[in-house]
Amino acid sequence: MNDTLRQKVTDAFESACIDKSLYSGSGLNEQSIPVFVGEWLIDRQLKGGEWDEDVKQQVIAFVRKFMPSKDDVEDLKQRLRNGDNVSVLEYVSPRVDLTKDQTFLESGSLGNQKVLVEEHLLTRYPRLLKGGMWGLAIYQYRRPTDKGGEVWLSEFKPLQASKIDVDEYVEKRQLFSLEEWTQLLINSLGYNAEGKGGYTTDTTRSALLTRLIPFVQRRVNLFELAPKGTGKSFLFGQFSRYSRLIEGGAVSPAVLFYNENTKVPGLFTQFDIVVFDEAQSLSFSSPDETVAKLKGYLEQGKYSKGKFTVSADAGAVFIANVQIGRDKMPVNSKHLFSDLPTILQETALLDRIHGLLPGWHLPRMGVDALSKGVGLKADYLGEIFHAMRFRIEYDKYVEERQHLIDSKDFRDVRAILKLSAGFLKLLFPDLSVVTEEEFETYCLLPAIHLRQRLREQLFYMDPEFSKHEITLRRGPVSALDHEVVSVEDAAEDLSSV
Repeated sequence: MNDTLRQKVTDAFESACIDKSLYSGSGLNEQSIPVFVGEWLIDRQLKGGEWDEDVKQQVIAFVRKFMPSKDDVEDLKQRLRNGDNVSVLEYVSPRVDLTKDQTFLESGSLGNQKVLVEEHLLTRYPRLLKGGMWGLAIYQYRRPTDKGGEVWLSEFKPLQASKIDVDEYVEKRQLFSLEEWTQLLINSLGYNAEGKGGYTTDTTRSALLTRLIPFVQRRVNLFELAPKGTGKSFLFGQFSRYSRLIEGGAVSPAVLFYNENTKVPGLFTQFDIVVFDEAQSLSFSSPDETVAKLKGYLEQGKYSKGKFTVSADAGAVFIANVQIGRDKMPVNSKHLFSDLPTILQETALLDRIHGLLPGWHLPRMGVDALSKGVGLKADYLGEIFHAMRFRIEYDKYVEERQHLIDSKDFRDVRAILKLSAGFLKLLFPDLSVVTEEEFETYCLLPAIHLRQRLREQLFYMDPEFSKHEITLRRGPVSALDHEVVSVEDAAEDLSSV
């Protein structure tokens, strides 16, 4: 990032931006502290000053004091017994138990100890019950009877993002060219947009930005195949509090949908994105039940389990490794899903995925790939992206241009509309600055390519899927030869197909 753009970003966003090299050089990433938490800690200690060894040590000291290790669990419990308040910085996600008429959480810092929650905190911070929040939790031990005591969350100080004003963010897009805005987004993710090892080509940039679409667009389902070391797990697991990474292994319907024993809704109701990492090793404890419910959810955004029925907005992202050759392309390009478990090779499931992200186009993460410029703080951008999910003007914009998509297949059209709306929100949040040519080049065509790549795999795997090349069609609106498709609505009669 050159000095001119650095100054431009700083002038435009002021307290909402930060030197992105500070996090990677702080050592916080080595302690598995999410980017949005790490940058908050750094900014808290900087207070507008210069980053030096003293400030770095202050950050490390704060982490040691308020983010204890597993070895500290019993010591913290003993301190509680002795009457001390214990303060820890952690993710707090309370649950409501109607049977016992109480709200509680499980504190990871206290070894998954059950902690009761003061009602006034739920009133003051309603987001605690809507996916949870990161913040400074203050725990207290109380002995209501002689038989034992209870741990309570007596106070909570949320890790708050900079002031969020989505309209202001949208308006500031006018200050930047498309190249400058793209560089800003890439740097905000902690990556280098210029020079050796950076994300400098349209191909690598498009692939990287595709990872962000589920953050800004509701119910976008993606499959990413990439070689090891391209940063896919890092971005989905560390960038935003609104995503949840499931790291391989067996997954149960109770975790994803609804736990009938604890009465706790599943992950799809709690987060914007549920990410299945290491999908090549993914398994389901109840395969038939889970896949059936998953297909229904991916199609319609709702599911039932027992007496519990719910609609949700979360997207599903599957990420898996792919073997590449010396030409940096997949070894088995005809059947990209060949190494995946059988449950993920069911074409009825894959057809509900909106696009196949070619992660092999992304560079392997190295020192040169990390940002040395200024970007938006992760907590700020994460909140902006979350808010953008509910802005319908972008959906209307792409729906009005669906005649440009040369396909009669409902799922093709809806997938491309969703993906192109996502690109539009990322690159042109201010719709007044986008031209028709820019929309087609940077939003619609990349969306078509993502869906086409998946469609080619379906054709290879299942003869029921016809071979069809989706293209950009030039013609008037009257050329639309299928019913108008909405970005959000699913076709009821396709839910079982």
